[in-house]
Amino acid sequence: MRTNSTAWLFLTPAAALLVVIGFAPLMTMVNYSVQDSFAGDRFFWVGSEWYEEAFRSPAFWGALGRTVLFAIISLSIQFGLGIYIARKLFHVQKHGAAFLGILALPLLTPWIVVGFVWRHAMDAEAGILGALGSVVAIVPDLNSVTWVWATIIIMDVWHWTSFTVILCYAGYVSIPGPFFQAAQIDGASTWAVFRFIELPKLKRVLTVALLLRIADSLMINTEPQMISRGGPHVSSTFFSQELIKTAMQEFNLGEAGALSVIYLLLVVPISWGLYRLMRGSNGV
Repeated sequence: MRTNSTAWLFLTPAAALLVVIGFAPLMTMVNYSVQDSFAGDRFFWVGSEWYEEAFRSPAFWGALGRTVLFAIISLSIQFGLGIYIARKLFHVQKHGAAFLGILALPLLTPWIVVGFVWRHAMDAEAGILGALGSVVAIVPDLNSVTWVWATIIIMDVWHWTSFTVILCYAGYVSIPGPFFQAAQIDGASTWAVFRFIELPKLKRVLTVALLLRIADSLMINTEPQMISRGGPHVSSTFFSQELIKTAMQEFNLGEAGALSVIYLLLVVPISWGLYRLMRGSNGV
């Protein structure tokens, strides 16, 4: 079967530009990861020393583990809520567009503002959530590991659930009406309709949403930095924060380069796997 590859002619300039733009930072990162620097302008070859040190470091494994745990918890809640809300909006179909507009407002909020707002909202004396909590004897304490994690997860769910809702709603709108009519005639249950009609049709948009949200969750930095500065101790220090601290505060470019390469090797296989899943769901 012959395929029309004309589209590649239009994509080639953009793809070439992206390769050129991405090549220099990538090679700089790899170059730093195998060298040690002195005074910022003198470099010495150290080979795999920075990688070995990273894998031996409890700080590295702790930050990576916290990042993965955060992504699993946060994305599980976001996708569950996102699918549920999108399904309700689609089947009710009353002012759905207006609700989507309201739900999209958190997406327009800058990350640093999100962290700032939630930190002050949880303040026991001046914050609205803190004040409401004190009424029922539940006083938020951002010096507590439990409260810090709860705040970061709730904040991330508030910030990004609407992203999943919008994509899922678009997926619902694309499902042909006869599918639902046939299910109704056959007497299919609500669960059967969701399991065998809606979920398979949402597979592609959910894969795209999961790909984007995984990449973003593994890079979370600004919001927890504003809320807890990585504390108490290092309980909310995530991988990206460890990387930024190594590069910008300790100015250890070699170790930071190695951490960046490790992060890249973590994200690329996940992205490729989800991309193949998305392609497979389209029969390609």
